[in-house]
Amino acid sequence: MSTTIRAAAAALCLLGVLSVAGCGQRIAGTPSAAESTAGTGEPSSAPVTAPSPTRQSRLPQTGEPVDLASLQGLWRGQYQCAQGETGMELEISAPEGDTVEAVFRFFALPGQPQGPSGSFSMRGRNTETGLVFVQQEWIEQPDGYVMVDLGVSSVEGDTMTGRVAGPGCGDFTVTRQ
Repeated sequence: MSTTIRAAAAALCLLGVLSVAGCGQRIAGTPSAAESTAGTGEPSSAPVTAPSPTRQSRLPQTGEPVDLASLQGLWRGQYQCAQGETGMELEISAPEGDTVEAVFRFFALPGQPQGPSGSFSMRGRNTETGLVFVQQEWIEQPDGYVMVDLGVSSVEGDTMTGRVAGPGCGDFTVTRQ
């Protein structure tokens, strides 16, 4: 077998192993490129976890622009990852031009296994595919966690729903407080 074919086979094997990593219980070790945020080597709000049958989520493709000024305030709810349902708050500031700043906080919900809490800043803007909140920087980073992005599927009244783009993560729902 040629060196090129062996290298390609090894890369595919590694990709297959990394693609089954999801949220859940933290495992020991140094985060790999697949477990880090945008190749920065930084861990995020989806914990580094044991293998999971869940594949990495994708952002929704709605394409509907959202009035950013209507989002200002505190939104509270939950999101789903392999570690289970996790509490979240999204505190959204007044828009500045075509973007809006936000703080994403995550925490254990009552009745769920205790997990760490943390927070990071985000920047939201309407894109060709809809409203997206993109991770910026950690405010409070628990060990073994990485930041995530959010893709908003809908904003109806005081309820916002969408998808968490992180390893093994799924949907989120928040309600204006």
